[in-house]
Amino acid sequence: MPNILDKIFLDKREELDTVKRRLPLPDVKVRISRKNYEIRDIRKSLRFGTRSRIIAEIKPRTPFKGELLKNADPIGIAKTYAENGATALSILTESNYFGGSLFSLEKAREYVDIPLLRKDFIFDEYQIYEARAFGADFFLLIATWLDKNHLADLLALGEELGLPALVETHNEKDMEKAFTAGGSILGINNRDLTTGETDLNIARRLVPMAFQVSGNLLVCESGIHTRKEIEEFEELGVHSFLIGESLMTAENIGEKLRGLISDRKASATN
Repeated sequence: MPNILDKIFLDKREELDTVKRRLPLPDVKVRISRKNYEIRDIRKSLRFGTRSRIIAEIKPRTPFKGELLKNADPIGIAKTYAENGATALSILTESNYFGGSLFSLEKAREYVDIPLLRKDFIFDEYQIYEARAFGADFFLLIATWLDKNHLADLLALGEELGLPALVETHNEKDMEKAFTAGGSILGINNRDLTTGETDLNIARRLVPMAFQVSGNLLVCESGIHTRKEIEEFEELGVHSFLIGESLMTAENIGEKLRGLISDRKASATN
């Protein structure tokens, strides 16, 4: 079975050519100056506080499970997350496979005052300028699909624009790549990109490796459903949890989020 990530990236390359023609980079830069969004400090949000730090995700659908929430209202969900204790929001801006949009990202900014992650399949400098122009406070880079030099260049541009990156890893090779490129907000994604299945043993294996470099912030992604799982990884030193599917499919999203958040059982690394 082909890797779904490869297919998404190939489609994204074709789509980006069209986007660049419609809104050239000089126009994106003008938009950045005109909007002049104040950047919310995700590093501070992830490092401090006594409660569990959840990056709550707005993800209308996935290529693995289809529609997660019928007639999803991204802005209503953003408000619900913020009102029920989310530390930050992850907003899918990929439209074809995940049902997201940049306009949902920008609109959410009007209603919540917590940091916003642009979650997309980013490989081009244009997309980082685009993230800044539409109100993101940080953005996702997937180490699996980027070589270390390309990853380092994208990280550097983000920092130049004031946007840190969440560098997503899936294995030891990705983690080494993130270290070499200078990533400092590291994500461990427990999802197999070919099957969509999750395995928390991925995080159990990689968490100790992530802390070989001091000062890193660590986010556990995918497969987190219970308060018990959060407590387990907090005791290992994980700073935050990116949770989407279990929230988007909950009968009561706000109640589900509140049930995941409590006082941290923090380790010495926090």
